[in-house]
Amino acid sequence: QVACAVGRAESPVRHGAALPQGLDSSLQQWGVAAPSQRQALATRLREATEAAAAALLASEAELSPRQRGGGRARTDILGVDFLLACVDEALELVALATNGQRCLETCALAEAMGRGVGEPRGDLARLLAEAMLHRAQRHLVEGKDILLIGAGGVSKSFVWEAARDYGLRVRGSGR
Repeated sequence: QVACAVGRAESPVRHGAALPQGLDSSLQQWGVAAPSQRQALATRLREATEAAAAALLASEAELSPRQRGGGRARTDILGVDFLLACVDEALELVALATNGQRCLETCALAEAMGRGVGEPRGDLARLLAEAMLHRAQRHLVEGKDILLIGAGGVSKSFVWEAARDYGLRVRGSGR
């Protein structure tokens, strides 16, 4: 999901201090009139965001849990802030930062504002609920002793994968 804020070069835009708007309307404000140009920029933004997130997750995978920030560090909700700047009469994307909470708040506000004017409901609420449910499940098993019964068959291999994903150490005669 993309939420934009328009500001001036001498006054940086902050998440909490600007009303979000859609990428298409932001680009139109900047004078990008051709729909094909706006779509091309939207595609570049999506690709740059995906590349930035992939690079962050790849570098995170090389770190120990402690180096990543401990067991409670989260990258299940991730936002990438970009600046769209005019350089030599061309619009360029400049990655500024990655974060979770601020982008989530801005996107939630943008989606709520859109629903207020008849835009269809987006996936943000579902994605947030899934992330929160996953966090809650992890919290419930954190530091607990768990007995798995009947999880030794090939058809139950997902149990062992999930246990490793949750950071559980499973001991037993079958594994």
